[in-house]
Amino acid sequence: MAYFQLSDGVKIYYERFGSGRPIVFIHPPLMGHVVFTYQRKLTEKYEVIFYDCRGHGQSTHIKPNNSIGTIQTHIDDLKKLIDYLEIKTPTIVGYSNGGVLALSYALKYRDNIAALILSGGYPKVESWLLARIYNFGILLMQFKMKNLLSNFLAKSHKVTDEDQENLYTYGMRADTETVKDLYIAGRRFDVVNKLHELNDLPILVIYGTKEFYISMHKKYFAPLQKTEIVFIDGGKHQLPMRWYHAFNSIVLQFLSEQNLR
Repeated sequence: MAYFQLSDGVKIYYERFGSGRPIVFIHPPLMGHVVFTYQRKLTEKYEVIFYDCRGHGQSTHIKPNNSIGTIQTHIDDLKKLIDYLEIKTPTIVGYSNGGVLALSYALKYRDNIAALILSGGYPKVESWLLARIYNFGILLMQFKMKNLLSNFLAKSHKVTDEDQENLYTYGMRADTETVKDLYIAGRRFDVVNKLHELNDLPILVIYGTKEFYISMHKKYFAPLQKTEIVFIDGGKHQLPMRWYHAFNSIVLQFLSEQNLR
């Protein structure tokens, strides 16, 4: 539990547990690293690194420089954190919109990661319903309704009442403008024509059988040679928390098959 200070003065909060091959987790907008509470169980076999993106949770933020893209800023932050921690070829895990950052990181630093795992992943927003969800998030942030979004995400992700309280409290710490910018960037995100560059990278994409509006994007990952697409029966979008038993098991099996032990 510590901070890493970037050159622009932003302090990135991170937690590092366990030992073994490193896994770095990237959270969606507003939620912070606490959405990966149940992935601490992976420390029995791996080193896990959780962090809060700038403007989220316990990380600080500054007014963004308009000359730098939102996604670029966040993946630069991650690269500097990984270098600071002297982590060699980690597995990068991105959940939901966190997968947008994970995919962007993999495309830029392909030779510096061992594998990519996406929970509810998509290379662009093609689903009408997913686009509406993005627009809803943008609208709530524009009208400073962080309380409503924090409450909704906490209730939809919680396993226990304690989870709900922690998620809500953490969500309320996020900077509204930073969250809005991430939603806008994710809504515009499109790397479909670049996915072939990851053809030789081990990739795991996990979907729930009940998240059709997101799993429809599997068609973009299916042609990649080293990509595995797995469905969790009865699962919805909140796989790392609500279906963590199956999610963790699938992650462990994939990493074992890739000899990432």
